[in-house]
Amino acid sequence: MQDVTDRIYEAAFQPECWPATLNDLAAASGSLGGVLQVVRRGDAPRWTASAEVQGAFAAYAQAADFTATHERAARWVARGQSFLRDIDVFDPADLVADPSRKLLASLGLGHQIGAILPLPTGDTACFTFERRLADGPHSTRAQNILNSHLSHLARAGMMAARLGLELARARVEAMTQIGLPAAVLRADGQIVAMNAALRAMDDLILATPQGKVTLVAPRQSHRLSVALNAVQAEAAAASIPLRNGSNLRPVVLHLLPLRRTARALFPGGDIMLVVTPLAVTRMVPSVEALCGLFDLSLSEARLAAALSSGRTLAEAAAEAGITVKTARTYLERVFQKTVTHQQSELVALLKSAPWLPSPDTGPTIPGI
Repeated sequence: MQDVTDRIYEAAFQPECWPATLNDLAAASGSLGGVLQVVRRGDAPRWTASAEVQGAFAAYAQAADFTATHERAARWVARGQSFLRDIDVFDPADLVADPSRKLLASLGLGHQIGAILPLPTGDTACFTFERRLADGPHSTRAQNILNSHLSHLARAGMMAARLGLELARARVEAMTQIGLPAAVLRADGQIVAMNAALRAMDDLILATPQGKVTLVAPRQSHRLSVALNAVQAEAAAASIPLRNGSNLRPVVLHLLPLRRTARALFPGGDIMLVVTPLAVTRMVPSVEALCGLFDLSLSEARLAAALSSGRTLAEAAAEAGITVKTARTYLERVFQKTVTHQQSELVALLKSAPWLPSPDTGPTIPGI
């Protein structure tokens, strides 16, 4: 599975690798093939697919009624930001009547498992994996396998949204093209290249005289060092929530490993550092989003979400079936991981996390 993870980060910077990567994930989950859609509000969705389903999905994209797919996406989002099977989202009668499923079945597909992931950039990444109707729905094991890659796919989807799904061979110049503050680093934090947007954030991040990257706040700089070591040692990405010192704007610093042929795009680099702003919303972020953004455990994320919705610590503890003392322990861990110091600051940060509209608010994104 580590090889699949490496392929995900390879595709993040070399989008022509997505079809093969989706194929690997499809094979691991017992699917015929996989599809990635990148959706930006107001634009037509861009997509890529593994070879086995590319023709069928091209026909689907041409024939689909996106009013119906809006409703389908809203149903998916209402159940959470993780991989869900169609049988988890629809009851049997609704599933049979679903026009998107009928169209997929007419194209040789029919059963589907998917995740709709809001990205800190305001884009949306939709990953779906397809099975033939005659082969039955995906297993819970397949669901667990895909969810084990969810945070990797969310980070790689962010890069796909900005780099596009076309060929990306522009090497370091691509950092400017994605429109985000970014840098390429060696494993020890030495800067290989840094774009102007990141250099302008000198109230948050700096280049040391030795040519390494550091954060202005000492505590945050220590977290960066720990995260850099973890990314290199464990070949896993990391995300660090920060506050921009000039206006306390919440941002997230992402460290993405450069793997396989992606390293050829950025010679001498081991890690891509990207800073993304968080769009402020009054909605309470989902547990899955909090786990992915801030590396919270499920219990920590549930407590944080409860506090964000206006519950007191005692109420949140009672709801979770834990003692207030245990809840305080969880809260201390949440403070550490989100770099906050009090409950009001935590709630303000969490309500800046990305969200997708529920059916009641009216979805505006096309989805499968």
